[in-house]
Amino acid sequence: MIERPELLALDFYKSRPFTGSDKGIRYRIGKEERQQGEGEESKTVLTAYIWPEPFCFEVTPDEKKGSRDFEFSEDGLCEAIAWLNESHDAYAKTNK
Repeated sequence: MIERPELLALDFYKSRPFTGSDKGIRYRIGKEERQQGEGEESKTVLTAYIWPEPFCFEVTPDEKKGSRDFEFSEDGLCEAIAWLNESHDAYAKTNK
């Protein structure tokens, strides 16, 4: 189970993504810009990715990854952790 103290302060995510692993899964949390609509300003979000071990993000096929966007805030980071924990079993089982 991933817990908040295991991850870095929110300011860390402003400059680079954080990657980790937990019992059969790997995950990545990072800042991304999302275009809301044509002519609208982009929005900064935290995007969490999850995929089965053993490979890194870059070489794992996209179809094996799941992702979800969250508000770029401490609450959003906590929601991302909760989503990763909820999704854990579904992605860990795909590796067996």
